[in-house]
Amino acid sequence: MKPLNRKWPGQVIPAGVLIASLILSSTGVPAHAAAAPASNQAVSQSPAGKGTAGSSAVPITAKSVEAFADAYFTRADVKEKLTGALFVVVKDGKVLLNKGYGYSDMASKTPIDPDTTVFRMASISKLFTTTAMMQLAEQGKIDLDRDISAYMDGVAIPNQTGVPLTAKNLMTHTTGYDYTDFSGNTPGVTLQAYVKKNLPSVKLKPGEAYRYDNLAFVHQGYIVENTANTDFNIYVKENIFKPLGMIHSDFALSPHVKENLAKTYDAAGKEIAVYPNYPDIDPSGSMFSTGSDMAKYMLAMLNGGKLGDARILKEETAATMEAYQYGINENLPVMSYGFEAMYNNLYNGYNGIGKGGDLPGFHSWLWMVPEQKVGAMVIVNGEALDPRMEIFGSFMDRFFPEQHKTAAPMKSSRNSLARFEGQFQDLRVPLLSAEVKAGDDGTLVIKDAKGTHKLHQLEELLFQDEQGVKAGFKADEQGHIEYMYYNYPDSFLKKLPVPQPFSDVPANSPYASAIEKLHTMQFLSNTDTIAFRPEAAMTRGEFVQLLMKVTGFQLSNDPVTFKDAAGHKLAREIQSAVVYAGLKGVPGGRFEPDRAITRQEAAAILWRFIQFNTSVPAPQAKLTGTPPAPWASEAVQFVAAMQLFGPEVKAAADDAVDYEPARPMLRQEAAAMIASFCEKIPVILLGAKN
Repeated sequence: MKPLNRKWPGQVIPAGVLIASLILSSTGVPAHAAAAPASNQAVSQSPAGKGTAGSSAVPITAKSVEAFADAYFTRADVKEKLTGALFVVVKDGKVLLNKGYGYSDMASKTPIDPDTTVFRMASISKLFTTTAMMQLAEQGKIDLDRDISAYMDGVAIPNQTGVPLTAKNLMTHTTGYDYTDFSGNTPGVTLQAYVKKNLPSVKLKPGEAYRYDNLAFVHQGYIVENTANTDFNIYVKENIFKPLGMIHSDFALSPHVKENLAKTYDAAGKEIAVYPNYPDIDPSGSMFSTGSDMAKYMLAMLNGGKLGDARILKEETAATMEAYQYGINENLPVMSYGFEAMYNNLYNGYNGIGKGGDLPGFHSWLWMVPEQKVGAMVIVNGEALDPRMEIFGSFMDRFFPEQHKTAAPMKSSRNSLARFEGQFQDLRVPLLSAEVKAGDDGTLVIKDAKGTHKLHQLEELLFQDEQGVKAGFKADEQGHIEYMYYNYPDSFLKKLPVPQPFSDVPANSPYASAIEKLHTMQFLSNTDTIAFRPEAAMTRGEFVQLLMKVTGFQLSNDPVTFKDAAGHKLAREIQSAVVYAGLKGVPGGRFEPDRAITRQEAAAILWRFIQFNTSVPAPQAKLTGTPPAPWASEAVQFVAAMQLFGPEVKAAADDAVDYEPARPMLRQEAAAMIASFCEKIPVILLGAKN
């Protein structure tokens, strides 16, 4: 499977974003209980997999931390999947552990060297970008509350909200940009050229909502360049790396980095070729570093911005950067500056901050508990094993167990909970949604990609589920619920309005619920307002348009690939599917956007999307009736196995499916397929990873 990530080099992959959102949040509580503790004795666990309140902490020493790490990385199931890993722990101004496991080169059996083996830090890079911003702010060169247009060298970001876009918004992922991820894949693009070519617009009022934002950190780097009058990489080297002695760190893929860069491997153990940065210096994710260098940064941040005689931040500036700065409400923090407060339940009641990173072959998680002067980072160079949340959760349970009693729930009535009910949609990955209902027993019931959960109300806008995970809500000035933050750590979910039903879709239609879901999720065409035309054939262009809306891709501005798409009203949607989903045409360089799509063509487009974004093996299904065309065989198998269809498809007693592959697909059938796709793709991708 292609790796989970927040940003792939050169293109936005919402499937990867989806995996990152789900895997990191879903493995956190139950899975970390499986990590063997240092003494090889079971950690006392509650039913939710957390250490019980009041359980005794193991003293954190160099010996106990190494024993903890060794116990995990020598486990048979871990060794079977491990390519290489690095684990770093610092405490009270000392490095307790800086150790490699496995190999930086599987073929030559070269071990990970924590001093010299270089890893891609991916989004951990953002911490250094924000550190640079805070340096310039404390020097008075940047006003964190001023509109960033003052620092963008004439680059104007459209903003009609009436609310200024500030550096604080950039550092907390609250810009309100319409698109927050990358597009394009041309290597060798400078930071300046990238910023000028890929301008977002401010869609939501800055500060209104949290949505993970790569572009915000690109813009911070651009501001650093303009304010300091030097290249971003040079600035970071001179003002952060050099003072701290981070001699192996770089934002560029330099010859030194290439020589020492750990090789990476996919889930099958095949080496992943070294890939360039995009842009070539990317403040949001192109940093390279070693275990020893990262230990120095954590030590400095935990010591008020100072390491030895070197100071990179004033003490009060470092404290401000590490303090909670933004949340869904006052009792559920989401961001500090650069650092994140996600996975709050795994910090066992301590005020913790962290930052993860994901790029092909590299997956990292750095966390700190400033009040305890402790920090750690784990990173791997392969796709077969993702130990981050397991190690993080077990580490906290082992050395900093839960010491705080859970707050007593409020007594809530169904009527009082009715204000929270509705359909919520993820701001970053549109196909992710959650349905919220008031339960008869005074609980709030949330159904999302991870299942159905019962939550008890702790405060007016704060709830907690059976595993200790909190859900927060945000209300507008009139008290109406606007946003929710719960199981998807990358962004808020927005409460959706209930649309007017279509005049030509009867309530008793077997397709009504699927059509209603797509209508509510705002996936249908802007022309689908009063009537839906459920029994009309769907065109190839319309099906691609629907898929692009569901996946949330920024529409491509690239020249069209298919000659008959030039000038078509859906030209950008079709080209976006080429760029982001591997869309194929028909012989002669055409796509035939206005021809009715066949059922096997629709299946092929969905399967191509899955193949383009993951390495999920082709599932097997028993087919009957007219067989699909050879080019669509795998795709129809996939659709049949996952049951991505409506009631028009009947399964025989032996589960054989007659898909009628060559028949034109009706609009109601396409709605059933896509609605089912939205519901089941998280299961597909999670299953592929686990």
